[in-house]
Amino acid sequence: MRLASKLRVSATAATALHRGRPLPPPLRAPSAPLLGVRRAFAEGGEGGGYPPPDLARLGTADLADIFIGDVYDYDSQAAFGTSASSSAAAPGSQSPKRAAQVQAVAPLPRFYDFGGETSFWGPISTVQCFENNLMVRAALSEPGDGRVLVIDTAGSVRAALVGDNLAELAVKNGWRGLLLNGFLRDAACLRSFPLGVKALGTYPVKSGKRDWGLRDVPVRFGGVVFRPGDFLYSDEDGILVADADLHEILRTEGFAPAS
Repeated sequence: MRLASKLRVSATAATALHRGRPLPPPLRAPSAPLLGVRRAFAEGGEGGGYPPPDLARLGTADLADIFIGDVYDYDSQAAFGTSASSSAAAPGSQSPKRAAQVQAVAPLPRFYDFGGETSFWGPISTVQCFENNLMVRAALSEPGDGRVLVIDTAGSVRAALVGDNLAELAVKNGWRGLLLNGFLRDAACLRSFPLGVKALGTYPVKSGKRDWGLRDVPVRFGGVVFRPGDFLYSDEDGILVADADLHEILRTEGFAPAS
């Protein structure tokens, strides 16, 4: 059965399903130019109905406006298996050489900010472990070079995987941030470090030292796959993950991101 037939729903069934609520617009095929920084600004111009992205701020909301679009654009990307379109530039303008696949981490379960920096970004390195933080310490003992360490503990509620000692180590070695799918402790101390730290919450019991876990493997949580070498962008609005440097793509579009 063709995709169009699969997506076709009778008006009676749709009305019953939504109980009289207005139906969302149909999925739009990504062959039409949907996204791109110039389209985002065009739609945000006079009569567009939305303000343009803030290039001085470049928060996750601004990046999502540019590289994802709205909720239905995001649905289309998932349904059709496409990345953000780079064909949306105005005629005669220069488009980026490659598009970026951008994912937004689900808002639940919620990740809270605990570090002294609430806005941070950088290339991803990963650790997968469970109730033991030996591999986390090993990773943070290496030069961070502005990277973000994504730590997947399967959301275990039985142990804190990060505390003030590891946060201090991260700062000393040049890591830009930590994203912990799990719990931490020493929250009051963490606020004093110039480091982005996001986690599910706090717990006073420390982790074990019996198992190493895995380093730099793809991990998945929040509906997103985090791959080593991808880029993470985090602030108070949420978390985005991209397979390319979004700031560099904006430079190729002729827009200089904030330093």
